[in-house]
Amino acid sequence: MSKPWYKQVWPWILISLPVFSVLKAVHTVYIMNQQSPDLVIDDYYAEGKAINQNLSRYREAAARNLHASILLAGNKAIITFTANNILDKNISLDFVHATIAAKDFKVVAERSGEAMYVAELPSTLNGKWNLVVHDSGSQWKLRANLSLPATAAIPLTY
Repeated sequence: MSKPWYKQVWPWILISLPVFSVLKAVHTVYIMNQQSPDLVIDDYYAEGKAINQNLSRYREAAARNLHASILLAGNKAIITFTANNILDKNISLDFVHATIAAKDFKVVAERSGEAMYVAELPSTLNGKWNLVVHDSGSQWKLRANLSLPATAAIPLTY
């Protein structure tokens, strides 16, 4: 006499494949809901208008002939301007992580000499970052794309 179907191994193996697929799909949906992307923008038109306003500050840096580079050594950021321009006592550095908005931060760099500024970072940075350097009144801006760790100075551009 043969065993009933529920006492055999093969039906349970065949049933377990779709059950496992459904459980894995539910797990994937759960992970997607927990980690939503930070880079999606709802209002593209308003964001485009804001970009045009920001470009005027880069043009102002070009008009002032500002040229600088940044060197990151450990948790220190050293910004060196090539020309002796009339600059503020402090400048701001906005570090924006390439993919994780929760890692973004801002620091203030203080003048250390004639054309050098030094800022202390909260930690040693790794990975891809976007950097925006601007004065306290946000009249001009310089920017750079950073791939860290870097061994040489990285130029800031308009």
